[in-house]
Amino acid sequence: MGGREFDPNIDYYAPPCTPGTPGAALPSNGGATAQGVTANSIEVVWFATNYGAVVNAILQAEGLYETAGNIMTEAQYFENFINTKYVLWGRKIHVDVFNSQCTAAPPDTQCLNSEIDSIQAKYHPYALLWDTTVCSSCYAEMAKDGMIGVGGFGFTDSFANALAPYFYSPGESSTRTVEAFAQFYCNQLAGNPTAFAGDHNPAQTFNGKPRSLGVITPNDPDNINAVEKVLEPALDSCGVGNQVRQHHYYYSQDPSRTAIESQQAISAMGNTSTTPATTVLCLCDPVAPAFTYGREQNENYWPEAIIASDQGMDDDIIGRSYESGTGCTGSPCEFDKAFGLSTVGPQLPPGKDPGYRVYAAGGGTGTPPVTALTADRDWATIELVANLVENTGPDLTPARMQAAAPTLGIRGGGSTGYAAEGFAQGDYQETQDARIVYYDNNAVSGYDGAKGAYVQEAGTPRYNLGQYPKTGNPNFPAR
Repeated sequence: MGGREFDPNIDYYAPPCTPGTPGAALPSNGGATAQGVTANSIEVVWFATNYGAVVNAILQAEGLYETAGNIMTEAQYFENFINTKYVLWGRKIHVDVFNSQCTAAPPDTQCLNSEIDSIQAKYHPYALLWDTTVCSSCYAEMAKDGMIGVGGFGFTDSFANALAPYFYSPGESSTRTVEAFAQFYCNQLAGNPTAFAGDHNPAQTFNGKPRSLGVITPNDPDNINAVEKVLEPALDSCGVGNQVRQHHYYYSQDPSRTAIESQQAISAMGNTSTTPATTVLCLCDPVAPAFTYGREQNENYWPEAIIASDQGMDDDIIGRSYESGTGCTGSPCEFDKAFGLSTVGPQLPPGKDPGYRVYAAGGGTGTPPVTALTADRDWATIELVANLVENTGPDLTPARMQAAAPTLGIRGGGSTGYAAEGFAQGDYQETQDARIVYYDNNAVSGYDGAKGAYVQEAGTPRYNLGQYPKTGNPNFPAR
């Protein structure tokens, strides 16, 4: 329909039509062309993460929590949809779910890598799906074991290329994210006075004064590389890189250390110094900000709060969680009028979102056992595999899939309202652009009709690299 393999009203990113009949046999497909591939099947394993009680409670509040059982229920209908709607060259995708027992927050890398090796030994999968922002070394282990790791969020292009052809993500690479942020910051914020800080501490007023930028991000080696090898040099073009070198903090993603690390983060921003960061960028996972913003409020530190999200901070209900519970102990809240770059697309209500629609079209009754937000993320991950497999042709190997990936083209972006998604040579993380937004706790979300939503800067499209205009401060309301 409309040149797409299935109705784009189910999913805007339905792949281009491919000659052939979905679900049909193809005896001449080459048979066992790669690990996990036979003449009639492609083995995929879905990794169900164990984040522990503290993080799981936060994920539940954010609408991101799911169990192995939830994934099993979803997977059978996603699998059925793919096998009946895609041309898979005589093969069908088969999904198994692995219920991890290792701690992922913080990541117990030795245990997790041992589990990955056990998955290889038992299933020999073509691909292992794991939607997570932790453990870059785990994806290296997948590549070592000859399986394609799909779903890591917030990793650099250099990391993905080092693992090629065994790594893909439906998200945006942290390389592209921080390069986009540097362009946005240099073109619109650097040289302009601080304008969006809180004015709730009379002894420490930032608005009207020169900006000074600080950065908080996880201490995964690849996250640190994104800051030190990409962001800081990019900001040097407008004389700001040394501000980040002075004010940065790398946190451990260990829930038992959140109290001390949130305090250390604010100290690193120079809260009580004579040269504090007036503007703090959180290149963060969805969970840690719940503690960081609450600590800033407790410390009476009210800098401009900026995001450049490639790890999920920018969904409405997640931003809302920073305005309640751990994230805010009273009014006003630190996160209200936070602003920056968001990579996600439309916040569609349950029933109109791709995850729920594909679940129903695949034979599921009622609704999936997870929120629409989680269903969308899960569908985006396995859809990426299906799109790439169909696009590769019958001789399915990781190398051929990688070489063919750019021929899928890029869909969305600009003024379409949807993120630009696709692959370029050397870029195996699917999302390509961002929108300039601010968080408003009174704005009504298109996701669930509740108050608390990200608002796109009026009159602006989504921007790709090289497209951020030179302007004054963005057109946002003061805090």
